[in-house]
Amino acid sequence: MKTFAFATGMEFAAPAVDVLAAQGTPPSLLIGYPPKLQHRSGYAPLREASEKHGIPLLETADINDGEAYERVKEMDLFVIAGWSQLVREPLLSVCPLGSIGLHPTRLPEGRGRAALPWTIIKRLTTSAVSLFFLDEGADTGDLIAQREFTISRRDDVTEVYRKVTEINIELLAKYVPLLLAGQVVARPQPPGGSWWDKRRPEDGVIDWSKPADDLYDWIRALAAPYPGAFTFVGGRKLFVHSADLIEYGGQEPPGTVLAPVWSTGVAGVLVACGSGLLVVREVQWDGGDRRDALDLLESGELAVGACLGT
Repeated sequence: MKTFAFATGMEFAAPAVDVLAAQGTPPSLLIGYPPKLQHRSGYAPLREASEKHGIPLLETADINDGEAYERVKEMDLFVIAGWSQLVREPLLSVCPLGSIGLHPTRLPEGRGRAALPWTIIKRLTTSAVSLFFLDEGADTGDLIAQREFTISRRDDVTEVYRKVTEINIELLAKYVPLLLAGQVVARPQPPGGSWWDKRRPEDGVIDWSKPADDLYDWIRALAAPYPGAFTFVGGRKLFVHSADLIEYGGQEPPGTVLAPVWSTGVAGVLVACGSGLLVVREVQWDGGDRRDALDLLESGELAVGACLGT
């Protein structure tokens, strides 16, 4: 019976293992991040899945340090998804059936990091999850399959992440058995493509001088499991996790808090932008708990007329 190793640091990992095990093609080895890396976006431990299905688990912060090679070399196929490092030789080609990966863009477009935030910031309405063979480049290997998904203007990155998670599991469930049976024919990626830059937590600062529709996309693109968009109030860092867009041509200085917005749901505050308005809904002081933004007005931590970003 052919075997495969599964390395991942993503939230879909445990459900994927459940599905693979249920259909009779469980991984023979799991590789995940150790608990010391749980601060990373989307971190998901594999210990419970390992114990549930009786699958050996290797936890490592460096997949290229040699330990993974010694374990994976006994396998026929290597599946890597959501790992922050590029897999290098000799690990990359140690398995006779190769190494495969998943990337949440329509390759060759959108190679690189932070694919889902960029998908929203760039206002794409459709994209795809790509399943492909890994080579020494970054997201450049031959394509096995692509599965499309849509992005609504009402979706935040949490919802897009959910859609991608479902497709990841579907692709692995369908193609891992075919790969192990040698029944997959891959094709080279089309020429050209694009590279999307890495994003750091500090890149999430909100520039209130930009149009409100840009900032609406900015905030929804950086929602959980990503670090979040943020601003400052009197030098104090304030995360903005959700907002609504209002098209309005007022003349107030960007960042000005205009009025409370009452709601039976998540209440907020109305904020002027370079053009248009945002209803800032869910916020969080750095180091604090999530709250609705109206709480800040009611508690006196924010005032109508205050200017965010200072």
